Amino acid sequence: MNALADRIDHLACRALAHELALEGKPGLVTPSARGSHADMDHGTFTASIGALGGYFGDCARLAASGCNFAALQARGRLAERAMFAATAGVNTHKGAIFTLGLLAAAAGRQFADTGTLSPKSLGTEVAQHWGAAILIAGAAPGAEFDATHGARLRGGLGLPGAREQAAAGFPVLFATTVPQLEHALARGATPETAAIHALLATIAVLPDTNLAHRGGLAGLHWAQHAASGFIADGGVFAPGWTRALDTLGTAFVARWLSPGGSADLLAAACFVRELPSCVAPAERAAPPVCVLA
Repeated sequence: MNALADRIDHLACRALAHELALEGKPGLVTPSARGSHADMDHGTFTASIGALGGYFGDCARLAASGCNFAALQARGRLAERAMFAATAGVNTHKGAIFTLGLLAAAAGRQFADTGTLSPKSLGTEVAQHWGAAILIAGAAPGAEFDATHGARLRGGLGLPGAREQAAAGFPVLFATTVPQLEHALARGATPETAAIHALLATIAVLPDTNLAHRGGLAGLHWAQHAASGFIADGGVFAPGWTRALDTLGTAFVARWLSPGGSADLLAAACFVRELPSCVAPAERAAPPVCVLA
């Protein structure tokens, strides 16, 4: 299990690096732009990813041993402290610590229980093993290990946050982000172009509390409508789509909007899609023995 957990950790960090490396993301930090952020850049995110090494593997190990959500919370708080130490107090990956940490935990628990990894059922694993505890922890006064500004926005605007998504098995991730990533790849898009497609499809449907925190419900609805329009017009498969994406990015920055929750789901989709590669042949469950009467 230790070797598998190490590979899960590497894959999760690589997924975060792939998301960071993607150019053209509206309102988000890229290698060449800060997006709608004055306090962070590519270097800040790179330092943060480096500080998170080991965390995701620990989540897989803890879950494989049958831990409860409180143990994952405790490890998540340590990861947050490491992130803040590496970024001089800037929140770069709090949402990813929560989302990818739970998915890594689900992978560890699933492999311990079955000897296999079924990536598209990881959401079910999260909901089944920790869903109720996630909601209870989120309702506690001063709750830590919260992924976004979701607690305040749940109360003020009635929006479901990352905790609700997790407790429900990450429905947007598995119904939109992962399928749209795979759809774009199947149509011949490059990995980078497919990722843009999946990101915009996610922005269009996710009640992203990062957007609502910055722009209120009006900002969230504007972003969803703008992303929906980009997809409806053909998205990355339309002629001149890069110009349309640049225009969209300029509009996001003008409104100081950043779809951080959607970016977390894109990284999670990259992780989920590549997860089967973590299992070495020797670790795969043995096929059932057929006994002839």
